[in-house]
Amino acid sequence: MELSAEKEYVGISALYQFLGNGVQMISGSLFYILAAHIFPPSDLGIIALFIAIVGLFSIVFTLGLNTAITHFISSNLNSKVYSPGRVLFQILSIGTLVAFSGLIIVYLISGYISIIFFHTPSDTYYIKLLSIVLFGNIIFSILNGAIIGFERFRASALISVMIWLIYYFGALILAFVTHSLITIIYGWIIGLAIGFIIDIIYLLGILASGYMRKTHGVVGSRTIFNYALPILLSSILGYGASYTDRFVVSYLMSTYYLGIYNFPLLIFSGISFIVTPFNNITLPKFSEFFGNDQRNFIRSSVRSSSLLLSYFYIPVAMGIASLAPVILYYIAGPVYVTGQFALIIVMLIPTLFVSQNMLVQAISSVRKTSFFLYSSIGSLISNIVLSFILIPFIGLIGAALGFSSVYFVTFIILYSLAKRENLVSFDIAGFSKIWFSAIIMFAVVFTLMHISLIEIGYSIITLPILIVIGALVFLFISSRLKIFSEEEKQYISSMFPDRMVTIKKLIKFLILR
Repeated sequence: MELSAEKEYVGISALYQFLGNGVQMISGSLFYILAAHIFPPSDLGIIALFIAIVGLFSIVFTLGLNTAITHFISSNLNSKVYSPGRVLFQILSIGTLVAFSGLIIVYLISGYISIIFFHTPSDTYYIKLLSIVLFGNIIFSILNGAIIGFERFRASALISVMIWLIYYFGALILAFVTHSLITIIYGWIIGLAIGFIIDIIYLLGILASGYMRKTHGVVGSRTIFNYALPILLSSILGYGASYTDRFVVSYLMSTYYLGIYNFPLLIFSGISFIVTPFNNITLPKFSEFFGNDQRNFIRSSVRSSSLLLSYFYIPVAMGIASLAPVILYYIAGPVYVTGQFALIIVMLIPTLFVSQNMLVQAISSVRKTSFFLYSSIGSLISNIVLSFILIPFIGLIGAALGFSSVYFVTFIILYSLAKRENLVSFDIAGFSKIWFSAIIMFAVVFTLMHISLIEIGYSIITLPILIVIGALVFLFISSRLKIFSEEEKQYISSMFPDRMVTIKKLIKFLILR
């Protein structure tokens, strides 16, 4: 993969993206923890519903335009026909109309939403205010998608860090002072308003540098919607596929078991911060290659990106699986240890198919988003069928298998379609070496953990010791197996400028041994 088209060093951009997503994950977690000390459990449940309402309607009313704006800007960065600046204003105009429509609709049906979610019309005012949060979420996600589309990854990450800190901690400060739920919504609105202003100012600065050049071509609205609508529909179906097993657990078992089962899924979603930076960087890069008619670069990039993602993701997931009971014990409490087998399953099976993230970005970059409808429908059916069949017999293990089937089915369908488009290239030998190293690490840590449980029981001291041992075992074995080729090592090294000596030495120690 060549670097000539890149605006920033990819490695530095990736570090900033990790920072942005890490801050969002940590601040969101601290928000829940600290809110639990301010409000009683009933109010905390209302806050969770606030977030669920905004999340659900954001999926519906964003219409996939946040992904579309990233793709169409990136694919036209070097175009002599289409202006990236004009694409920005075109999609942002559509997004603003859609976001405003969402605000009006949610405002008008706020009474019905209140009855559905809160079982009373008395919380209608909350929903009306949340319609403003919904509008801000949609616009902010589209604007941030535009910044990523211009391949300004560092700016995107730094803005995200600033906004999410204000979004969560601003709301907490107001809640702490007033002990009122409504001030949390005010805090969210303030955070999004600041994010909107910063994004607009930054994007205007980008456009002033020459991206508003006059051209004779305009990307048709039909082309944009043909790209975005399958993303919308697949997102809705995917949302249902991801939550089906939880609904079935609640229906066939009880909310008690749902509470236990929810923690393994929270831990699973927590390590998504490893994947998100790869997604944010590869989509605009792949889209730029598509715009330059360089499909072969997309294929080779899928190969190298998948291997690098797996190298970081697989040992983390396997490490968590090997320490499942201890992690659940200290994060949630003794009663949640019964969810250890569910945690092991959701860490092992989906990890086998983590490379599907690169397939998603490659498919998005060549405008074959209709493929996502097939994978979403297949994964939804798979989770429904397996959950209803397995949960009555093996409980939470069956739920975990139903949840994991989503990733298996999605990968199989996307792989077959991406292969048809000649977008797939995987380093099977490299994957095998990573998995071999991770399995040895799992066996060592799992054995030592059970010995420590028998000898001294649950001890907080053993957890960091076992984590360090696992990391050293994986690094030692993977270094002996030489996972990356010399060409891949040179590419990874070139991601960082020569002046960053410390980081290059760390990367060399972790990967390029």
